Amino acid sequence: MTSELRTRKFDRFFDLLDTDGNGFIEAQDWARTAEELSRGFNHPQGSAQETALRHTYGRVHQNICSAMDTDGDGRVSRTEFHDGLNRHVADPDLLDRTFRPAIDAEFDTADTDGDGVLDGTEIKRVWDVWGMSEADAKTAMEHMDTDGDGRISRDEYYATWREYLVSEDPAAPGSWMLGQL
Repeated sequence: MTSELRTRKFDRFFDLLDTDGNGFIEAQDWARTAEELSRGFNHPQGSAQETALRHTYGRVHQNICSAMDTDGDGRVSRTEFHDGLNRHVADPDLLDRTFRPAIDAEFDTADTDGDGVLDGTEIKRVWDVWGMSEADAKTAMEHMDTDGDGRISRDEYYATWREYLVSEDPAAPGSWMLGQL
């Protein structure tokens, strides 16, 4: 049985991905997310960063649809998303295979100076694109920065996302990834 915390986290994640608010995650939602994130980091359409992110998100959507779209309509409903994510978090290898490419592509898009870490400005821009409040973004950064150096490494970024999906602990750093629940 899914905990109330995990249900809230999955709902928030679903709402982030359902960019048009129609109650389904579809290929065009991933494309819009790639476009918005790329634009938020001044990567023009057709740039290497935008193209890589868009293609990676497209593959992730195909993987998610093949694993979660139980009615075969080419889109993922909230119920299918919850059921599918519960299967993914129960199988860490599946979770990593499905989501790691998207997280790495996001990281590469946000790492505008190419130094291999996201500084406070870069990570804040991610949260701005996602519509998080300033307070939620600050709190999320404090929780994500596990080594306290003021920067987020690729591994910290992925570990936080993974923990967001897997952890049942409301105090875990990953539970703050998309703001206070």
